[in-house]
This record gives sequence, structure tokens and C-alpha cells, in this order.
Amino acid sequence: MQTNPNAPIESLLEAIGENLKQRAKQAHLNQKDLAHLSDLNRNTISAALSGKDIKLSTLIRLTRETGFTEWLLPFLEQPTPSPFEYLSKTKKRFVKEKTRQYKPSSRKMGRQKG
Repeated sequence: MQTNPNAPIESLLEAIGENLKQRAKQAHLNQKDLAHLSDLNRNTISAALSGKDIKLSTLIRLTRETGFTEWLLPFLEQPTPSPFEYLSKTKKRFVKEKTRQYKPSSRKMGRQKG
């Protein structure tokens, strides 16, 4: 099922609901079983499978029970810093290192006799 990620939210929810329905069928789970395993009520399961707006925690529970959690992996990894973030961190480190320079020794006041 190919869906445009820029489609209206309602279309995306319908596509997700259809995908969940197919995965539940592949896992040989009916709505009653899915509700029991995911500790959700059947009305929530029915709403999710028909493409209604559901909580993220509900989506995670359902995808765990249908064996499809790969979609979570990109959200669990730390994003790589942008070049601007990298430069700003490097600049801060450079300024800290620069301020650690040794102070010059104090000179004696007045004329020095040679």
C-alpha cells in the first residue's frame, strides 16, 4: 500500500488502520484476541482498525502484538547533529580551551637595577 506522506491526516489514518487490519489477519488475531493481548478494549481496537484517530501508545501496543515494531526504530535513535550544531559545539569547546591559557607572571614594580 503506497500512500503519500503529505496526504491529509484522515487518509494516513485510514491507511494505517488498513495496514494494522492486514497485519492482525496475518498474525491470526481477531479483534477480541488483539484487545486481550494488547490490554485494550474492543471499541479501541475497532476504532484503530477502521482508521480513527488513536493515541500513540495504542498504536505501539497494537504493532507489538502484530509483530511490526520496525517503524519505531528511527524514532528511538539519536538524530545526527546538523552542521550548524556541530560548529556551535566546536566553537564552545575552542573558547573554553582558549580561556585556559596561563596567566603571565607578574613583574616587579619600579626600575630594575642592572
